Amino acid sequence: MKFLHYRDLAKTETEFPISAEWGQGRSIFGGLTAALVLVHIESNVDLTGRDLRTVNIHFCGAVIADIPCEFRHRVLSQGRSVIQIEGQLLQEGEVKTEIIACFTTDRISAITIDSPSKIFPVAAQDTQEMNSEFKQGLAPRFVGYFDLRQTNNNLPFTGSDHSLITGWMRFAKPSESLNDATILALIDAWPPAVLPMMTQRAPSSTITWNIEFMHPRAALEVEDMLYYECSAIQSGRGYAHTQGKIYHPNGQLLALSRQMVGVYDKVIT
Repeated sequence: MKFLHYRDLAKTETEFPISAEWGQGRSIFGGLTAALVLVHIESNVDLTGRDLRTVNIHFCGAVIADIPCEFRHRVLSQGRSVIQIEGQLLQEGEVKTEIIACFTTDRISAITIDSPSKIFPVAAQDTQEMNSEFKQGLAPRFVGYFDLRQTNNNLPFTGSDHSLITGWMRFAKPSESLNDATILALIDAWPPAVLPMMTQRAPSSTITWNIEFMHPRAALEVEDMLYYECSAIQSGRGYAHTQGKIYHPNGQLLALSRQMVGVYDKVIT
């Protein structure tokens, strides 16, 4: 089932299972579960005139395929300018994915700082889809739903001396203009930025994730590809911290992303 199928379910239903086609190791792809909790919030709270500014995500446990997922939300605080809402995905009564989303209304301010436009090293039309690993069964099944085009050669598990991952991204079969939930899913489709420095295949998993969305921003169209760049800023004792930037195809900064990733490259005996 495509992302849009589950997005539409999250708008109207509070309980449904997710297919193993979205599997990532023993869990369902975290970008999907976080996006669906956000869709559930946006569909059940009046957010007219408000922009999503930040999302803080905790992946509390593996979401198991084909077991019903329950969606809940509650408003934590609401003022004239800011509303903060908690959303959860539960399975069998246990919280598996939790987010706190902050939405704001525009305010008048004398302070305006614009990030400089990004100059891309490679244009989207000059890249090719990274589908060979998926076809060979080397990438998680959910990757087949995305069109990822890496623009550097820093591939996972190659023993690189740096962690930077850059590239273009969109859904494999674009069918709607990009919004916050779809951007959330796209960002998490990339492998954690620490993986290129690993010398052999080993698991990793995102534990916490923070996204900050920039406003105002230019409109996005169905066929647009977003640009992604991310690197690890620190790693040690089995955990890595990464930070990334996501850009509009016109070079405008769209979002900032930070993750804490569990790294399991050493077997504990």
